[in-house]
Amino acid sequence: MLILVGPSASGKTEVAKYLIYHYGMRKLVTYTTRPMRMGEIDGADYNFISRAEFEKRLQDNFFLESVEYNNQLYGTAFKDLAPDKVVILEPQGVKNYLAKVRNEIKVCYLKTPIEYRLKRMQMRGDDPESIKKRLAGDDTIFTEELEELADWTILSDDITIPEMAEWIYQKYQETL
Repeated sequence: MLILVGPSASGKTEVAKYLIYHYGMRKLVTYTTRPMRMGEIDGADYNFISRAEFEKRLQDNFFLESVEYNNQLYGTAFKDLAPDKVVILEPQGVKNYLAKVRNEIKVCYLKTPIEYRLKRMQMRGDDPESIKKRLAGDDTIFTEELEELADWTILSDDITIPEMAEWIYQKYQETL
């Protein structure tokens, strides 16, 4: 399974979409207790379940990894791991995967200088206060340690999404 990790506006979501639409990879759909947002589809965006159901599945060792974020639970089922899947994770999720299923995953770190990320967030219309908080938060969790844990790092500042996706896909295919 391919894991993409990187700070806000590093291109993870667009690369994942490109890998899905142009290379036939499939999105790993994680589980959450948060309410469904407008336009989201259960089973496509997330598997939406109740907190009680999530906690029961935790006890049953259903999840490879789980995390609580903004008072909501998120997790990945063991059964969903597959070589043709791609998932975007935060650093702690990457560490959890590496600790439990290292031989079944490859991690690509999308490294992007802050000035490029700031510009991308501004261009997509993100709220200025939100941008400031996300950039500051990213600086604390996207560290050199994370880059060292990755199988590959790609500098995603002056490269197109198709170019990044092609490079990542070729690297991943070499490992299968």
